[in-house]
Amino acid sequence: MQDIKTLLKKCGKNVTIYPYAKIIYPKVVEIGDGSQIDDFVFMSGGKSIKIGRYVHIASFVSIIGGGKLIIEDYAAVACGTRIITGTNIYKGGKRMSAALPLDQQNIVRGKIIIKKDAFIGTNVVIHPNVIISQGAVIGSNSLVLKDVEPWSINVGSPCKKIGKRPKVAMEEI
Repeated sequence: MQDIKTLLKKCGKNVTIYPYAKIIYPKVVEIGDGSQIDDFVFMSGGKSIKIGRYVHIASFVSIIGGGKLIIEDYAAVACGTRIITGTNIYKGGKRMSAALPLDQQNIVRGKIIIKKDAFIGTNVVIHPNVIISQGAVIGSNSLVLKDVEPWSINVGSPCKKIGKRPKVAMEEI
């Protein structure tokens, strides 16, 4: 069996991809130095996925939708999170089943950016065309439908800012 790392568009040094992680379309996936993808992560490359340095993606995270995803350095995505870069919408009288021919669907594919030092809690759902700003925290079970401010703490469905997080004081690795 071929090592998945050799199929990626780019793979940095000391990257760990556990054997039960599944990466569809690895040729559009880039992973930076020191990052870790746990068992039971499902990642569909879509248009592109770029994962920075020292990023951790925990078990049972799904990355789907066919759009673009950027996760910057030092970010973390906790267990069970759903990152949805594309979805069907009801506008224009179209149907919403992905099993239908394309002319019956209204598909929106977008881009999600998770900035440096952000933390995404357990079972968060992130919809297309959202920016999680630098250092932002998204609490467990939150629904992210719009951009969130830097160094903020956000919770709820849909998520709302409830506080501020102190900036990271550590030097870059």
